[in-house]
Amino acid sequence: MEDKNIHSKIIKQVCKEILIPLGVFQKGTSRLYLDDNGYFFTVIEFQPSNWDRGTYLNIGLTFLWDYNQSDILYFDFSRQPTARYGKFVEYKNETQFKKEIINLANIAKEEILFYRKLRDIEFAKDYMTSYIEKFNDNKYSRFGLACANICALNGDMESAKFYYENYHKEQNTAEQMNYKNLSKEYLNSNIKSTRKMWHSKSSMKKMPFSKIYDS
Repeated sequence: MEDKNIHSKIIKQVCKEILIPLGVFQKGTSRLYLDDNGYFFTVIEFQPSNWDRGTYLNIGLTFLWDYNQSDILYFDFSRQPTARYGKFVEYKNETQFKKEIINLANIAKEEILFYRKLRDIEFAKDYMTSYIEKFNDNKYSRFGLACANICALNGDMESAKFYYENYHKEQNTAEQMNYKNLSKEYLNSNIKSTRKMWHSKSSMKKMPFSKIYDS
């Protein structure tokens, strides 16, 4: 009799071979794999279906400056619409499925390595602001708020206020604007608090310690 969870076991094994050696870690026993980049996680999700054995691949960034003690990993930014990479991969047989999961894992590897460049906040600011200008509507999304924070971390307060104000005006929350939220001290404090919260989770025992944010 075929193991009903063979598809999940294949995903885990392939990730162990391709992603774990990069320094990525699995969140508990879930299909979530995280790359810790200090002020953000790159989140790799092998999302199951309610109908068929198989997986979707979702990849995006969760920024850690929004401290609210929530253990939900949002996709604050992704280079793909809705953070979805490709189509659903259905399990048909072991050989077919493993081959397709290797392809997905290699896509995830490329994205992980690219997103690591954003550890350099100067590079992050240049990339994010350039990206957001190509897709103007993003100025008013959650990503617009992320751009404001990255600009603030770089000391570019003029750009930070621009994205911050556009975001709140579009969301009809202008009355909630508080420019103190754009200070480096405030953002770094939130990052440290959020990381402390994540470190306290039993599913995050493999999360690395940051010399900058966990000291």
